[in-house]
Amino acid sequence: MVTKFKTDKEKSILCCIVDNLDSCHSIWAKDVNINLTDYMVHRFAVKQFDVYVGENENELLYHAATDGYTHAVIIAGGTSLGLSDRLFPAIEQKCTEEFFIAGHILDRSTHSYFKNACFELHHQFYIINLEEYALLGFPAVGNESIESYSQLEPLRSVEYQYDDHEIPVWIKTGTEIKTYDTKLHGWNILKIAFENNKTLIDLGESIRDSKKYIYYEHDHVFTRMYSEIKQHQFFCDNFFAGWNSDPLRESIEFDGPVEQYATVGIGFNWIRNLQLIGFTKDTKVIFTDINYNCLMFMKEMVTNWDGKNYAEFYKQNMPIVPNGPITISESYFTQIDEQWKMFLSVFNDWDTVWSQVKKLSYEYISIDYTAAHNFNWLEPNKKTLLNLSDLFNHGPYIANLPLKYRIACENKILGKLIELDPNIILMLTSRAADGYELERTVQHSYGPVTSFEMTDISKLKKLPWHQNDWFNKGCKPLGVD
Repeated sequence: MVTKFKTDKEKSILCCIVDNLDSCHSIWAKDVNINLTDYMVHRFAVKQFDVYVGENENELLYHAATDGYTHAVIIAGGTSLGLSDRLFPAIEQKCTEEFFIAGHILDRSTHSYFKNACFELHHQFYIINLEEYALLGFPAVGNESIESYSQLEPLRSVEYQYDDHEIPVWIKTGTEIKTYDTKLHGWNILKIAFENNKTLIDLGESIRDSKKYIYYEHDHVFTRMYSEIKQHQFFCDNFFAGWNSDPLRESIEFDGPVEQYATVGIGFNWIRNLQLIGFTKDTKVIFTDINYNCLMFMKEMVTNWDGKNYAEFYKQNMPIVPNGPITISESYFTQIDEQWKMFLSVFNDWDTVWSQVKKLSYEYISIDYTAAHNFNWLEPNKKTLLNLSDLFNHGPYIANLPLKYRIACENKILGKLIELDPNIILMLTSRAADGYELERTVQHSYGPVTSFEMTDISKLKKLPWHQNDWFNKGCKPLGVD
């Protein structure tokens, strides 16, 4: 059965998520898989890709082809998007190329584990050109089995990619028939491709580096791979970006000047926001963040920075990079400088603005909005703007935070703010349930906190694994006292 979760046809590329929960060997692995898949559905949906979900790749591909899409991106459930959204433009760029299949196509002929096997189309992520697929008669992908079969023996390059001899630079149709003793994933669709001289290409580094599969079907691999997912959270608890992920706003509707401006602490967009809403010498700025190092950077910024050469200031005051696989390249500082120069271009007299902003009063609040907290650091009955950005869709924390809980946390904050002061203006660049609404309406993201509708989880579109989970039998939304 295929669940057609999103079918708006805003793009011709379809995301097909393979529900592999039955292959998870532990409850823990299943929970992580669900959390990451929920987030993946959300990201694809808000990036205007349609989304189908199912357990059978052949059914997903057939529906994708007959429903009029040009390409199907087949993704194993539980794939992590890491720390960015770079996957989405990489997919669109790849789909401009000529190919029948783009994937991790592995030459297993010399692998010690497999007995006389040929090429494998790795199940975790591949892209199918659906026009080519339909012309070939909707061939089955082919599952792994210990079973002999014959096909044209493919030719491959001696050169290989990614320091892996099993990933050739090129593969093409051979001329000799060979019998193999083991069928690996994708054996049939690859066989059909070779017989018809179809183009097979690698996914490329852009896609390869923008996602990670955790191998839920093998506990010994999952427990090892999970450490990299955990590293994302550890990294973001200690490191901070050099600029804001939110776009710079051209205008903000606010009855200013603002008396309290509270924001998650990062970057420099907060200065432009202050200018747009208006401030006085009595305005208080409150930085809030889970990351202590980030708060201390913001304190150093408003205390000692002269407003010149932000990229160099960041470089001199950035935290120690947490030990692990993530490194910061020199090109990152070039990106910071580019972002900084674009930011400067919107000011007529930056030096005067910064001189005025530095004289304001500041407060720094260490807070985890998904843990127990209060708002006793906000004064009621003041003109207040609270910017929480994309707080409840922050990728590094997703693996351990179910969507159900993130929705409850968001509802809880709305309830607390309404109780404190219903006139507080709230800014949220995304809502936890974005992409899951039954009706395609624009999510309210700015205005008085009373204008934000709390999320009723029982009214959301449900993925198969949430059919018996997303119900709220109470009289109040989840998270509200």
